[in-house]
Amino acid sequence: MAQCRFESEVLRKPALHIAKPLGNILKQQNEIDMSMTQVAFLRKAKIPTKEKIETLIRELGYEFEFIDNFELFYGLDGVECNINGHKTFFELYFEEPAEIGNEWPWIKPDLTNQDTIISFVWGADFAAGACIGLICIALIDLSEANIYYLDDEMKYSREMLINDTPQFLHELEKQKPNNAEIRKQEEPKSDLTNKPKSFLDRIKDIFK
Repeated sequence: MAQCRFESEVLRKPALHIAKPLGNILKQQNEIDMSMTQVAFLRKAKIPTKEKIETLIRELGYEFEFIDNFELFYGLDGVECNINGHKTFFELYFEEPAEIGNEWPWIKPDLTNQDTIISFVWGADFAAGACIGLICIALIDLSEANIYYLDDEMKYSREMLINDTPQFLHELEKQKPNNAEIRKQEEPKSDLTNKPKSFLDRIKDIFK
């Protein structure tokens, strides 16, 4: 992973991690594995620093830090984080939203002057889900970002992300040795087999 200090000229001409168009990324992930993609639409000029994101998340009551050494949350190909003592990693992609309105027309009414998309890509990892949610809260507060889960055509509000985080961390705690099997035995079985699965439930299925 490249680690560098971003100056003003780098911000104007970044070396973006764009291996393929966003639509192709999603299609390939759905066909091959259980990866998930959450995206943030925002103005490049409002992208916050590493320190500001960490400070805001800690003010929410979480022990959070970026393990990687960088200054601006931009032009990275992925980051390692630590959330409440759990280390994790997820990929990042940066691109311009020029074609997104045509590919995802349900987002089009929300677009105004956003000129950057940050895509968060991760797999079967509750710690990554928690970190991404908290970072997205910071991007809403600091950068007025719009947050979406594209696979389900869902826009995330700040409140939804706040509510999801404790659930991610709860599931993470259930995976600890000596506790996982005990908790599994104590959980009552549900016969609501036709009940629609939530985004978090999809991730739980991966660990069955």
